[in-house]
Amino acid sequence: MRLQADTRPLWVSGQELHTSRRVYGWIDDIARKHKLQVSEIGKSTGGRPLKLLTLGNKSGKKAILVISRQHPPEVTGYFAMQSFVATLAADTRLAQRFRKDWTVYVVPLMNPDGVDGGFWRHNVGGVDLNRDWADFNQPETRAVRDFLKQRAADGARFYFGIDFHSTWDDIYYTLDPKFKGNMPGLVPEWLDKIQQAIPHYKPVIQPSERLEPTTVSRNYFLKEHGMEAIVFEIGDNTPRDLITEKGKVGATELMKLILAKSAP
Repeated sequence: MRLQADTRPLWVSGQELHTSRRVYGWIDDIARKHKLQVSEIGKSTGGRPLKLLTLGNKSGKKAILVISRQHPPEVTGYFAMQSFVATLAADTRLAQRFRKDWTVYVVPLMNPDGVDGGFWRHNVGGVDLNRDWADFNQPETRAVRDFLKQRAADGARFYFGIDFHSTWDDIYYTLDPKFKGNMPGLVPEWLDKIQQAIPHYKPVIQPSERLEPTTVSRNYFLKEHGMEAIVFEIGDNTPRDLITEKGKVGATELMKLILAKSAP
């Protein structure tokens, strides 16, 4: 590859560029389409808004959490998150039934400064946000922590938390089943359902036997709030139509399982 350099900045991207402006646009579009609530739970180190999208029963006490793009260039995970959230927000009978009693909180862009600055894994503070879920030195992780604490104080109970990422292949970082949250067995059963629903699909599943320190989001979600939690990694070169299918199937099977497990 030959590049012509001059006095102007030259940007080279290995994946599609989805800057904070583009992500905020997606948030506003899906909110308008489905009449969803958009709020701000804090500011990034560089002063950009950390936006929260709320789906479902706003006064409900049963909740799940979705976050994305702690690591700036990991756009395939972000694409899966978009499909996942769009399926939860859809006007299907299943999604309407789910949203009647359940609340979904989404932080689609955890690291807007890193995304706009072209950083690899860190924020403006030079910190990998997915290593800051024990000390909370950065405003981005503190904003989510404080939001979760407030919702818990208001009586909400979280049952599932998912953090979308990207890497060399589809890898799902789970926690060992010996760690039980508010809906034991949800994550492994859910991953089984996804594999059954997508022909010839066999992702790598890597459970961790360490819960503490809660350095990464997944561990914090389970330890502090009882969420059955997962880091959901999508391959960098995964075909985009397959990514969309994974997000859609993942959300569909999750809603079915949660409704079945929470039935009286």
